[in-house]
Amino acid sequence: MRAADVILSLDWVDLGGTLKAAFGNAAPDATIIHASLDHTLHNGWSMDYQALPPVDLFLAAAPDPVVSALLDELGPGLSLAPSLELPPDEIALLPTDGAIDIDALARALRQAVGARPVSLTHLPLSWNGAAWPFRHPLDFLGSDGGGGIGGGPGISVGAALALRGSGRLPVAICGDGDFLMGATALWTATHYRIPLLVVVANNQSFFNDEQHQERVARMRGRPVANKWIGQRMIDPTIDLAMIARAQGAAGFGPVTHCGDLVRTFDAAIAAVENGAVAVVDVHVAPGDGPAMAASSARPAVRKA
Repeated sequence: MRAADVILSLDWVDLGGTLKAAFGNAAPDATIIHASLDHTLHNGWSMDYQALPPVDLFLAAAPDPVVSALLDELGPGLSLAPSLELPPDEIALLPTDGAIDIDALARALRQAVGARPVSLTHLPLSWNGAAWPFRHPLDFLGSDGGGGIGGGPGISVGAALALRGSGRLPVAICGDGDFLMGATALWTATHYRIPLLVVVANNQSFFNDEQHQERVARMRGRPVANKWIGQRMIDPTIDLAMIARAQGAAGFGPVTHCGDLVRTFDAAIAAVENGAVAVVDVHVAPGDGPAMAASSARPAVRKA
């Protein structure tokens, strides 16, 4: 974003906060265009609209008509092919053994999905946006605005209901903490025969809270090594596939080696295409995607 000449915001949640994460306290050099109707909800009592962003051109409109008008101006020639198939050179580079990170999970899932049109209904904080191209408005259905902790399963069941019969494969990628807080939502999907694939990126921790505790420990001069206390979900390891089966879903995993990912995803996708709800538990190494890592690296500010 710092290298951009123009930034177009299509009703982005907390644009002010995003710009501050990118530019700090400096005024952005880029021209900022913001298309949103969020201002119609603003009031002085709640201030739940977050920080007011610096905007050069404000379009008081919903993003859909703005994008439609932009596409008309750009003219023909844009490629919107929906396929997520990996090119042959990337397939050859798929890891076949070792521990799993979030990028390996994404690449293996893309390989298993192939040419199917997919709607991502939820993504974890550790997700790397560069790992999955969006070429259609329904490729990604958005985030849980307002930081809806534990909302991933419920949001995804509702999205899968809306997508049922559309020909698109609904895929939710949830963190293990998010999944555990809302796993009973899967019962609704199985009860009402709503096909859905849930992939749990399971780092066996409420890892985001580990990061918060590390930052506070550094601010207060306390041992960083204690950051895991109350956050790690180990000893015993939680059987997430069994929790999925308890809701009537098909449970797969835990998958702990890269070489097993594509085969497991293939089986889970086949179950979904036969009308089931499928949950794949994938043990991943803790860590952040590039955007979250850059944000986390900013120094903590001590407040009075």
